[in-house]
Order: sequence, then C-alpha cells, then structure tokens
Amino acid sequence: MRFILSSTEQKIMELLWKNQKWMSGADFWEYFNSNGQNCKRQTINTYLSRMTQKGLLIKNEKKYMYAYTKEEFEEKKAEEVLNTLYEGSLEKFVFALTGNKKINSDEAAELKKYLDKFD
Repeated sequence: MRFILSSTEQKIMELLWKNQKWMSGADFWEYFNSNGQNCKRQTINTYLSRMTQKGLLIKNEKKYMYAYTKEEFEEKKAEEVLNTLYEGSLEKFVFALTGNKKINSDEAAELKKYLDKFD
C-alpha cells in the first residue's frame, strides 16, 4: 500500500513536515546518523527514490519535499486502508473496529454526530 510507511519512511516524512523546507539526501543522512540510526548514503537515496516513485515526495534537482501535507497524507492513508482492506465499506470497517460487537448508545450517538457532519 502506497500510504503505509516503513519506520524510516515515516521519519523522513515527519522530518519534512516538521522543517517545511526542501532537504537533500545528505541532510537526511546527517539526521539519521546523528540520531543513532547509522546508515549508508545509498540506503537513504534508495528510500528517497522509492518514495518519489510512489508519489510521496517531490524531487527538485537534489532536494526533496513532501507531496502531501500531513493532514492530506492521513486522509489518503485512511482512504487507502478503507478501500483496500474493507472494500470501501464503512460498515465493514466499523464491524472490524468493534469486533462485530454492538456499540453502546453513547458510542452510537457519537458516531451519528460525526456522520451528520457530512450531510
């Protein structure tokens, strides 16, 4: 799945979202190695290349930026999970979430209140 990330990919995205600026492969390599995750430059470049191919990053010469804000990314990820694992069915998702058990009246009211926002 495109929006399900490995821990390293997640760290790359979090760093870009936090800094909100274009970063080079060397910047990422320096960050990982100074934070106890020793890795080779080629490893970082492979991650960046794959993430660019998946459409998660934008490359401008030798620098990278996120293609989606964190909020946009989370929306896309939720949509991908819903469509891939639950055939796009909110009903199947809720059944899976609740373990196919009934929800109490407070939970039902909260869910209804949330769903009413979309009317």
